[in-house]
Amino acid sequence: MLKTVITRAPNERVREIFKSNSYVEFHFFSYYEYESLPINKNFIKNIHQGYFDWIIITSYRSWELLIKQLDNSNMNIPKQTKIAAFGLETARRIVQSGREVNFTKNVKNSKYFASLLAELLEEDSKIAYPASSTVRGQIEEIFSQTNMQIIRQNIYKPNSILDDNKIAEMIFDFNLDSIVFLSAASVKLFIEKCSKESLNKIKNMKLFAIGAETASMLEKYKYQDISTPDYPSIKGLSKIIYNFAEGFSRE
Repeated sequence: MLKTVITRAPNERVREIFKSNSYVEFHFFSYYEYESLPINKNFIKNIHQGYFDWIIITSYRSWELLIKQLDNSNMNIPKQTKIAAFGLETARRIVQSGREVNFTKNVKNSKYFASLLAELLEEDSKIAYPASSTVRGQIEEIFSQTNMQIIRQNIYKPNSILDDNKIAEMIFDFNLDSIVFLSAASVKLFIEKCSKESLNKIKNMKLFAIGAETASMLEKYKYQDISTPDYPSIKGLSKIIYNFAEGFSRE
């Protein structure tokens, strides 16, 4: 049986997707606490008044926090403002919350997503981009090459509650065979907090990454045995873990 850990706090949806069976035993290990950041009042006001033509959402957490901030200010997103969501799962959850999504693509990274979106927009488009403070600037880089205006607002930040003692406890107590990473930022933090003993243990493990950007961060630290779904997707990731676990258990 493959013993693996998902590096995030589980919610009902995540537990439903990553269910243990006779081939794989899932554990969950959270090392972030998420902190909402104060948002510039003009950013919220401009969204409410329809200043922006588009809002780009790259994670459902960003969408939830944006809606919460708008609700707290008795404001909303006008119907004419269009929503672009990175990834079909993010788009699906936004639609489930009651909002139409006008553009979404299953592509390997956010930079390519932004380039496809930029091809569709008018040159004078105005774009709001609420994001995590740890997200790199690939999307802004694409739009900086156009005449479009993009305004990024960091809406939350992850605060680490991680240290090597917790990592070592997780690795050795669970007797892990593999680790699942769901963001490039989580990879960087995890590796930086590891002792040499923990790093040596991880070198012999199978690693799973939700997408190309997360896998690229692992490769920067010289890890090679990495599997990713074709597109960033928790469900797609779970499928490759189940398939690998079945073969692993039969060896």
